[in-house]
Amino acid sequence: MYSENEKLKKVQVAEKKILQYFDAICNQYGLSYYICGGTLLGAVREGGFIQWDDDADVMMPRKDYEWLKAHKNEILNDKYKLYDYTVDNDAIPRRMPELRDETIKVIYHQGNKERKQYVMLDIFLLDGMPKGKVAIFFHYYKWLFLRMLLQLSWYDETVNQYKANRPLWERCIIWILNKTRFRPSIDQREIMLKEDRLLKKYSLDNSDYVCSLYGPFKKKEILPRSFFEEKIRLSFEDIELWAPKMYHEELTHYYGNYMIPPNNLNERELHHRIEICE
Repeated sequence: MYSENEKLKKVQVAEKKILQYFDAICNQYGLSYYICGGTLLGAVREGGFIQWDDDADVMMPRKDYEWLKAHKNEILNDKYKLYDYTVDNDAIPRRMPELRDETIKVIYHQGNKERKQYVMLDIFLLDGMPKGKVAIFFHYYKWLFLRMLLQLSWYDETVNQYKANRPLWERCIIWILNKTRFRPSIDQREIMLKEDRLLKKYSLDNSDYVCSLYGPFKKKEILPRSFFEEKIRLSFEDIELWAPKMYHEELTHYYGNYMIPPNNLNERELHHRIEICE
């Protein structure tokens, strides 16, 4: 269900084309992926885009993504670019890989400063987790510390000032940062590379739990591996895409009763606050 807003609809149409192209590439070369986040939710609840959604999301096992990255120059056409911070440089780095349509540039107004980027497909890497609750606990909090450093360092550009229902401690930190203007000076690229090394430490195939910790849900991004053992095709607008066969369990894990649309203004109308650069 495309947006009634013509500019947002233009973004969604471009994102659907990226999804269709990405799906064709993965099918041709035997690569696995699963739609996730608002894209999976939209496919199940709306049969396509959630009207106010302005991005497209997939999860991809790291080994499949690494193969795609290694062969991108051979298999991707000239219209789309695979961005990866480990080899590409942006003024404001992106922690997760993305497949970009560089013919359409958008401005995001979610932070204290606007951020320019392209229409893109976010690729959330799916990694393994260590065995046992204690090991998972330490692995998660090592990652959380690195994430906190990155969030502080590019706070003005990336931290969503309009996000609803933040816990009290997050609201307090945001209030302090907005009042004091304190920003730590760190080597963002080095921290991102440490995060990358940490997250790919454990094999997906040998793990009982997996994670996609580039996502927005923090600890909820740790999921049973069984969620991804089988996949099915789901309709999305007028195309079909791969999704976990256990999509009901995954969506319930993230959203609870996911079939009831939110009535919160921040979620429906202020999702990322974007405009298209004409």
